[in-house]
Amino acid sequence: MKTMRLLLAIIGAGLAACSPNDAGDSAVDAQLADPSYVVMGEDLQQLKDDFNANAGRVRLLFISGPTCGICLRGMADLNDAFIAASQGDGRLVTFVVHVPALGAREEHVAASIPLLQGPRIHHYWEDTGIIGQHYSDVMDVEMYVWDFWMIYGPEARWDGLMPPAPDYYEHQLGVTSGNFRGFPREKVLDAERFAAQTATYLARVDTEQLIEPERPDLDKGELLADGTVIPVVAQPRNVAVRQHIMGRGGYKNLKRIQAIRAEGLIETDSGTYDLIIEAARPNSLRRIVTNGERGLPSDLEQLLLDTFEFDGLFVEWPGKGHEVEMVGMLKIGDVLAWKLSLQQADGPSWYMYVNSHGGALVRADILDDQGELLYEIRQSQFEETSGFMFPHRIEYLDSTGRTLAVETIDDIEVDVEPFDLEQEPVAH
Repeated sequence: MKTMRLLLAIIGAGLAACSPNDAGDSAVDAQLADPSYVVMGEDLQQLKDDFNANAGRVRLLFISGPTCGICLRGMADLNDAFIAASQGDGRLVTFVVHVPALGAREEHVAASIPLLQGPRIHHYWEDTGIIGQHYSDVMDVEMYVWDFWMIYGPEARWDGLMPPAPDYYEHQLGVTSGNFRGFPREKVLDAERFAAQTATYLARVDTEQLIEPERPDLDKGELLADGTVIPVVAQPRNVAVRQHIMGRGGYKNLKRIQAIRAEGLIETDSGTYDLIIEAARPNSLRRIVTNGERGLPSDLEQLLLDTFEFDGLFVEWPGKGHEVEMVGMLKIGDVLAWKLSLQQADGPSWYMYVNSHGGALVRADILDDQGELLYEIRQSQFEETSGFMFPHRIEYLDSTGRTLAVETIDDIEVDVEPFDLEQEPVAH
């Protein structure tokens, strides 16, 4: 017995066993009427039947964890890259098997479904996680297989107990640790590459042999994942914090910056004005608007000036006495962001939203003493200057969602110490 069977037992420990779905129709038919998920038994018979019922089509099979932030990011990336746009393509069907990794339970499945949802996308909950054990045998690796993304061509069939080997696969195993444990680094999930590979298999489908099932109107809002909230995520806060710091240039490189000067425009209800923002170590910040205009509401501007920290709110936060917690994830447009709560030692509470790919801080919510939204700050159009990433569009909104001001940055000058520092991992 391979060593990962122990891991399987650990993952499944303490989780209540779920009975197989006893509906007479296949999961494919059931999901067309009810876009939820199917509970499977350990024999995986429901998935096997649905897989074979769609022989002749290209089948995507994903093994994911409903509390695994990296897995959910993969689902969102693939949806945005091509799956959402493929719901009218009768040649393609997608199966997502959610497993109890990282403490996930069945109750967590529903929140993740909107990230990858549609009449040709079928979700399953498999309580024991046995499917990951099967794929460790199929792929001949000494590890439990999940966060695994597979393509099966139209000829594939599932005969017997074990699923067939995929025609193509990618993975996200070891993305945060750097230890890929038997899977090649070059096969780490790339949504655009996966889409291109899927297209090559779709070209092999004989459309004249396909029988198209009835399905609901495809033009429905539920196919859009924007605004999806994932309240439970198993990744620790350090993952998001480290991504943010490394995405900005790295801890030691950030410490090389001595001053920043940004020039651009600020647009408000009263007009558009020239804007200069000057920041210097340790915590100096000046906002200069032409014609004596304030630009931002006085209380918001004062709050930003009072709570400004040159390196940002996440750098050295343990030493500053700030409290940071991982809250979950939020789909903001085409970005799946980590959501973190931050309580400044001498300042307000925030929700911070960090892009789960590049680490950019795409949104910040400032909260009042009761935890209610005061102001929302959105950052976008990130560009590199002197090796550091800066947003070139910043929007300020009030608690009702009304836009108060929009800053557009045209030019950034960075004063950097004239010596190089060896980069090293950031650990908090």
